[in-house]
This record gives sequence, C-alpha cells and structure tokens, in this order.
Amino acid sequence: MSRAGYSVAKKRARYEMFALETENLRLSVLRKSEAPRISEYLLNNMEFHRKFSQTHTDDYFTVSTQKKYLAYDCNSFLEGSLVPFWISIKGDEKVIGRVSFFNFAFGGMMSCACGYHLDKDHTGRGYMTEALRGAMAFVFDEYKLHRIEAFIVPENTPSINLVKRLGFHYEGLRRSYMHINGEYRDHEAFYILEDDM
Repeated sequence: MSRAGYSVAKKRARYEMFALETENLRLSVLRKSEAPRISEYLLNNMEFHRKFSQTHTDDYFTVSTQKKYLAYDCNSFLEGSLVPFWISIKGDEKVIGRVSFFNFAFGGMMSCACGYHLDKDHTGRGYMTEALRGAMAFVFDEYKLHRIEAFIVPENTPSINLVKRLGFHYEGLRRSYMHINGEYRDHEAFYILEDDM
C-alpha cells in the first residue's frame, strides 16, 4: 500500500519526464528544454541561497550549464541513481524550489540522502514541508528504502525545524562535510526510517 501525501501524475506536460502531485504542488523531473526557467529561478535566489548552498562558479547559473544539469537529471533518474524534483504550484509553471534524492545505496543499506531549496518569496507557507513529505513517501514506496538522510549547516534553523517537523531524528555532527559558500562546513546529520512515515 502506498503512503499518503502524493500521487503520480496521470498526465505529463511535454517538458516533464515524470511528475508527482501533492495537495497544492507539482513535483516534476524536467527536461533540458526548461533550462531557461531553472536559470531564472537560480539567479533570482542566488544571494538568498548562497549562505547554505554548495559553492558554485558563475557559469552554474547560465542556461547552457543548466541544460547539462537537466540532461544529467533525466539520465540519472532513468538509471535510478537520482530523483530530481522541481517544485511548482499546481496550475502555475513558475519554479519555486527543488527537492532531490541522491547517494542511493542498495543491498544491505537501502538508503539515500536528500537536499532541497525554496524560492525566497515562497518561504513560510508550508510548501517545502508538503513537497518533502510527498517526495519522501514516493521514494520510500518506489525504491523500497529503509532510511533517508539530511545534512544541514548548524545555523540553518528553518531547515532543521523542517526535518524535525517531518519526523527526522538527530544523529550527530559531520565534520567538514560539504563546501558551502566558499569553505568546507560542518553539518548536522538527521535521518528518517521507513517506519517513521
């Protein structure tokens, strides 16, 4: 039986490889034709995301680079090694965020990690809570996972509150885990198990 919180979209737009729907949102694996939309979203949020996002060079934000990233997303999704959902509000094609699942380990592990970010003008409305809850339910169901992990810089209080609200458990500190805003940063480690949802 599938978990609550999402449904697989019965109809897909030409620019979607795959899509889920939650109560208010559409979560889409987008084709490379949507690079202008993604580049616009990333540029609009570059300063807002900088403090907590991995370090990027300026060319990351260009349409040509985002075409390559979207092509990689689609290929990796087909291979089962990445679940890259771009978030929009139902009935509106504007991209307002992303939630993705990566570092899949099968066999004895059956786990992955997740990451996410949201448009600066759409915070505080429950969109990321809804998107992450629905996307995690799908990933647990579809990939038969046991565990999903999240790693967050300690001062990112809204993100820590988000994962706690969704039922994640605190595990400890990962030293010098990821290059963020120009330097390697420690991250707080959280996890959620299949039985927690």
